[in-house]
Amino acid sequence: MLKEKEKVVNNFLAFVEVVIAWLSFNMAMFFCFGHFSFLKYKDSIIIHLIIGLVWFILGKYFRLAQLHRSRPYSAILFNCVVLVLTGTSLLGLAILGFELDYIGFNPLPYFGFINLFLMFAFKIAIYSSFKRARVHGRNTRSIIIIGDYTATSFIEKLLKYKEWGYKIVSIVGNNDLARIYQNVIPVLPPDTDVAKLLEHKTIDEVVFIKERMHVDEVEQLTHACSEVGVIFRMYSPFFNMLKSKAHIHHYNTMPLLTISNTPTDYLAMKVKAISDFVISLLVIILASPVFVLISILIKFTDGGSVFFKQRRVGLRGRRFDAFKFRTMVANAEELKQELMDENEMEGPVFKIKNDPRITKIGRFLRKTSLDELPQFFNVLMGDMSIVGPRPPVPEEVQKYERWQLRRLSMKPGITCTWQVSGRNDIPFDEWMKMDLEYIDNWSLKLDFVIFLKTIRTMLLADGH
Repeated sequence: MLKEKEKVVNNFLAFVEVVIAWLSFNMAMFFCFGHFSFLKYKDSIIIHLIIGLVWFILGKYFRLAQLHRSRPYSAILFNCVVLVLTGTSLLGLAILGFELDYIGFNPLPYFGFINLFLMFAFKIAIYSSFKRARVHGRNTRSIIIIGDYTATSFIEKLLKYKEWGYKIVSIVGNNDLARIYQNVIPVLPPDTDVAKLLEHKTIDEVVFIKERMHVDEVEQLTHACSEVGVIFRMYSPFFNMLKSKAHIHHYNTMPLLTISNTPTDYLAMKVKAISDFVISLLVIILASPVFVLISILIKFTDGGSVFFKQRRVGLRGRRFDAFKFRTMVANAEELKQELMDENEMEGPVFKIKNDPRITKIGRFLRKTSLDELPQFFNVLMGDMSIVGPRPPVPEEVQKYERWQLRRLSMKPGITCTWQVSGRNDIPFDEWMKMDLEYIDNWSLKLDFVIFLKTIRTMLLADGH
């Protein structure tokens, strides 16, 4: 019943997206020619049918009509942008192919911007209303979590984000989970009969999260869920590799499962490289007044150099000089040895929250991340990317454990998941795992989401 209900809702939302596209097109025609298309031209039915067909298909393809409980607004915006760009391009080809010369290409930019604004606004309104309903206990889903200590991150997110609408009925886990959640959620022993549990409780989903999974256990759980029509979900660290890094490679007629732990989508990586160059060039040109202003402020603060150059380690161990606006006193490197005992980070990284070496203007630049602006020159030179793991110094890399070296398998970036997730509040090992997770799950969409979150971090000035 739930699937049928969701299907009806999704089809209705897809139809609303088509209506928004029709409305956007007629508004664009009015802005360009002073009249609405459907009132002026008899064959406007053709263009409206094309818009309806294209937007309905693209909406289904990009899954925009599906209401995801935990999807961030940045991901929704990305899908809206891709849909509008693709749809508008196809609409232009249709105008050319059907020889609709009276329309031309002039209304298309207006159509794109209007459609993007209205569609995203509609999505925000829908998602916001559903989130408010879930916070107040409506439209919720009851779940059972079967896991070990690796499930804590997932459980914490469900407890934190009430708007997702997931109610944890019970946890089937070991003593580690019992010690943490026994006063919050009923924790049952690992040998609990889940099949009987599903018979006596109202459960919508079962989520299995364990570092090591046994095939027999998973088979029993999937069978128990399928018997009573309950959704079964499973997470394994192995999925990070399989998600986008696995493919079948044939040696003669023998198929072999091949796993690569770095991004292999050649076209997407090329798009990333071109985007890095274009965006960096635009940022440097548009932000040139900011460069000048910051340079003057640094120079007048203590008269020292404006830029700070430091040797960093890039893609697969390549060395390069990274540039930043100087935020510390001129003799910061010499003072570092005196402050080693005050290091607040675990592992080889040296960071102090209230570092006495930071200047007044430097503190502001760090909080707003403006000190990173000169690194756009590093991106132009090809040593860095806009989004990617932060480039370490050689001394840090020498202290890496073997598994941590894999973060060097992708070009370093100005911003990354760590930059927008708390920075110094995150332990070193967790930071390294976040970088590896970024590499394992890399996509243009992920870069877009991190880029938007970086802008938010800069505007809120909550970096340190």
